[in-house]
Amino acid sequence: MMAAGGLLAAVMAGLAHSAPSPSAKPSGPAPPVMTKNGEAWAWTQLVNGTSHSTEIRFATTEKPTGHCPTVQYSHGGLLHNPVMRKVSDPYITGGGLQQFPTTFCTVPIPDGAANALIEPTTTNALTVHPGNHQLPLPEWPVNGRPRSVAVIGDAGCEVTSSTVGSPQNQDCQKNWPFEPLSMHAAAQSRPDLVVHVGDYVYREQPEGADDATPGCDAQGQAADWACLIKDFLRPAEALLAEAPLIFARGNHEDCTPGKVGRGAEWFRYFATVPQKDNKCFTDRQTETEPAQINAGSLHFILFDSSSASDGDQPDKAQAREYAKRFDEVNALAANHQKHDYFLISHKPLWMVKRASSTAVGWTNPTLASAVRQTSKGSLAANVRLVLSGHVHLYQMLDFLNSTRPPQLTVGSSGTTLDTPPDDTKVMGQTVDGQTVQHSVSHGMHGYALLRDTGGQWHLTFHESSGQAWPLDCVLSTGPTKEFTCK
Repeated sequence: MMAAGGLLAAVMAGLAHSAPSPSAKPSGPAPPVMTKNGEAWAWTQLVNGTSHSTEIRFATTEKPTGHCPTVQYSHGGLLHNPVMRKVSDPYITGGGLQQFPTTFCTVPIPDGAANALIEPTTTNALTVHPGNHQLPLPEWPVNGRPRSVAVIGDAGCEVTSSTVGSPQNQDCQKNWPFEPLSMHAAAQSRPDLVVHVGDYVYREQPEGADDATPGCDAQGQAADWACLIKDFLRPAEALLAEAPLIFARGNHEDCTPGKVGRGAEWFRYFATVPQKDNKCFTDRQTETEPAQINAGSLHFILFDSSSASDGDQPDKAQAREYAKRFDEVNALAANHQKHDYFLISHKPLWMVKRASSTAVGWTNPTLASAVRQTSKGSLAANVRLVLSGHVHLYQMLDFLNSTRPPQLTVGSSGTTLDTPPDDTKVMGQTVDGQTVQHSVSHGMHGYALLRDTGGQWHLTFHESSGQAWPLDCVLSTGPTKEFTCK
């Protein structure tokens, strides 16, 4: 862990050279004078705002509550000091418990801005993460696109039994690699953008974790702020300091009463339009509409597949409804017909779980059926890639001489792994009526890295140490969508 700590220090220190002048004065009011207290977390997020695509978000447990700090950044040769807008106050349940003891604030950041930080004199928080108050902003040109995109998913520590040491539970102290993965990804791959394809907190029974701490150590706390820090924010801190993020909703972020669903966490902090209180449950947010998120000339569409059936046969009623959503996806892709679009769906559309010499078992027939039922009968031509998680392994699947986008599944960034299929028994088999050309699967913890080199996307898998594994696959730019791997 000392090596990992050194990596985090390097990531944080690497940002210091770009800090705005300390002589700049915040324009907003200072917080009430009192001893520093509490803890704050800040990150940069790409959203689907009509007037902006980048937001800085800030959640703090400082007291007194209700105060938002000032953000400082440079733009157009000038320093700017906007006060963040308060989105929500701490949420107190009927029993007086604070599920979300945070004041939550956001601020839009214009394209082309740089050198952003939380102005230290405008917050009472004793600790602000990332540790130097600095926040990454998009580094790609306004009319360009990210040079590299890291894809992570299903990263939390899986704790399904309330008994410490149960074989059902992942060893969170020794066999949960998400924090070193984040550090190595930040320090070695240096992504311009990070996409999380969903499922953030896996502590179904927090009291059973071997690293339980107050606030995330009791039945029912999986959907609370402290477990979000434990399972995601703290281990992901190096990535939060390195690049803006896009957050998809997974099936663990559900809003089903009576279950330990983490939908309330996602809607409050990570949704493109954050909500107050616990409206995930009071408003029964089942699924959200497809949303386009722009990263310059690269566009992502968030597709909420959190409730899609996982059955081996399509759910006909669901497929009809999802077909309408995929029609919306195609309409969004028509906004920039010459630009690349990546579809983010937590549950894969086409992904092989098991294979024999004669057949494959794949997921998800319901979503695949919905695509066939769209008015086009397919996804739009400029939807170049599908990014997913849900199944706990890494897999890239493409199709022979096909206009169907390849399926990239990254459900392997921390939680207990599934056994990957034998790729030699997958290639040449039929998935949803088309022949598999490449199947590249890894049953190890890691992340995917997409690099734009000369206008082409190179895809590699990196294990948690940051080491790249074969193969290096290059996505075609023509009407057929396939990888050339070597």
